Amino acid sequence: MKGLTENIESINKKMTAIEVKRESAIAMSRSIIRRTKNMIHAIHQGEEFMSIQGELKASVRDMISKLKDEPSVLYSAVVEDAMMEYSEALILSAIVRKKDIPSFESLKITPQSWMLGLADVIGELRRIILTYLMKGDMAKASYYFEIMEEIGNEVMNFDVPDAIVPIRRKQDIARGILERTRSEMTNATVMSSFNKLKEN
Repeated sequence: MKGLTENIESINKKMTAIEVKRESAIAMSRSIIRRTKNMIHAIHQGEEFMSIQGELKASVRDMISKLKDEPSVLYSAVVEDAMMEYSEALILSAIVRKKDIPSFESLKITPQSWMLGLADVIGELRRIILTYLMKGDMAKASYYFEIMEEIGNEVMNFDVPDAIVPIRRKQDIARGILERTRSEMTNATVMSSFNKLKEN
């Protein structure tokens, strides 16, 4: 049949090229996820993290540049996972530096990855709040709790089918985190007031 062999050979070459890009995407995504974890750890430890953020941005730009000609790989699950972690780290960075939250356009990621990353920020804010509660710093704990509640409300009210943004499970987790943290904030406030009364 005329053209059959040629078409199959062409498709084989295309699939081989896609597989090479997919393997590259897996390696780059793992590197990005590793850096995001290092960056978030540095934030919680009060260590310098902007150098890691700079490396992260460069890595993401490099990955997008290398994969832009193959959308099936650029928008694959493995790359989306890396972008979600990247979104979480950059949003958390903006919060602790008291900067505006970066948009998905400025981060050059999909809105889905941005939204899922935002939902995960709630858990990281809880860690920050608990650290300040243990230090007895109610002012800072309250500051971050207000931000957590604001983000939590937006995440809870986000209503799209899971087929578009698989956020339902993250919403359930976020709801539980908010409830536990609210209870702990209330207990800490009561204890703080009680201790002040004892001192007087």
